[in-house]
Amino acid sequence: MSLGTSRWRHAANGAVLVAILSVAALVLHTAPDRDLQQSPIPVPATLGEPATGRNIRATVHSVAVTESVTAGNGWAGGTAGVWVVVDLSVEAVETDEGAVFGTAVLRVGDTRFSASTRPGNATVVSVRLATGIPLTGPLFFELPADLAASDAAATATLELALNSDPRVDSLLVMPVDLTDLPVQESLDVDFPEWGDQ
Repeated sequence: MSLGTSRWRHAANGAVLVAILSVAALVLHTAPDRDLQQSPIPVPATLGEPATGRNIRATVHSVAVTESVTAGNGWAGGTAGVWVVVDLSVEAVETDEGAVFGTAVLRVGDTRFSASTRPGNATVVSVRLATGIPLTGPLFFELPADLAASDAAATATLELALNSDPRVDSLLVMPVDLTDLPVQESLDVDFPEWGDQ
């Protein structure tokens, strides 16, 4: 073996080693961290259109802001702030085994508001879903009035998912401009019903 061939091989081996280390560094630098690996899979949703995830389909029919609300079972809710009332239809897609509508969150800036369970069976939150049969009814979110009128409220999002922990599962996400909605004095909503609206 000549001295030139030995130098060439040494240089080639060095180049290959540098390439391997560069690829390894790139993979390590761009690989998602544990939080990203465990995060929900967002599915964009729009008002009036069905959005479908792995085992959830939902259609948001309307969003309203009101100072007080009365539900179909006679429940009446006042608040020091305002209620954001979302009327929607939600159903399971693949199976109703373990299909509980467990995540209904309104995110305003960095603050998350879970749907209220105060209205009891007048809300669709925490209800077991049926496959292919939508449950239509309201969600109630209680917000401070100043937050509902803030700049952050213009880019609020409604987040819907099965179960209470949507990690590594579909999360339906719909933008909502709360500042574009008039604040009503009161609102009457229907009791949840099975079937389309």
